[in-house]
Amino acid sequence: MQKQDEKVTVKLENAAIERSKAVDSAVLGKYNLWRRENENVNSDSTVRLMRDQIIMSKVYVSIAKSKNKLDLQQELQIRLKEIQQALGESTADSGLPHSASEKIKEMGKVLSKAREQLFDCKLVTGKLRAMLQTSEEQVRRLKKQSMFLSQLAAKTIPYSIHCLSLRLTIQYYLLPQEKRKFPRSENLENPNLYHYALFSDNVLAASVVVNSTIMNAKVI
Repeated sequence: MQKQDEKVTVKLENAAIERSKAVDSAVLGKYNLWRRENENVNSDSTVRLMRDQIIMSKVYVSIAKSKNKLDLQQELQIRLKEIQQALGESTADSGLPHSASEKIKEMGKVLSKAREQLFDCKLVTGKLRAMLQTSEEQVRRLKKQSMFLSQLAAKTIPYSIHCLSLRLTIQYYLLPQEKRKFPRSENLENPNLYHYALFSDNVLAASVVVNSTIMNAKVI
């Protein structure tokens, strides 16, 4: 199992470094960490490469600090900040700035230097596992927070509208038979009119949409 982890780590580093050297500044999104993909507007291969570089640079920053390689640590931190700024909130290659490819190449050079001076497969694997565990804990914490906020929102809704859809259904069926008929029901099957179907479990929001549509519709 340990040998397999070491092979994966080496593969990750080699790919991140070599691909970063091969990035074409004129064509973003053409190179991926694992495979070459067809170009398309929504490609995210370069974005994923940058994220992988960020992960590896954080690992080497930690190792450089522990081994007192302060110059290399500082260089890694500078390149890390640059590539994080270039990546920003982008989720597709089309959202990256033109300078992204140059930042990737520079980061690739620093990662290559870091590997030559700091590479320790066991240590790198341990750092990656620690980062993974931290990320998983953060996801669990955010899920708990989301669940709490959802429950809090449910409790702040007035009790009178908790079962509004059920209450409206009951009230409808308590109406006399003649009042259950829709006014101008012949329009429901009129092919000359536009017919809309609205599906929602939010009765209040649906009623707002319906009332707005009725108010702005032309009466025939």
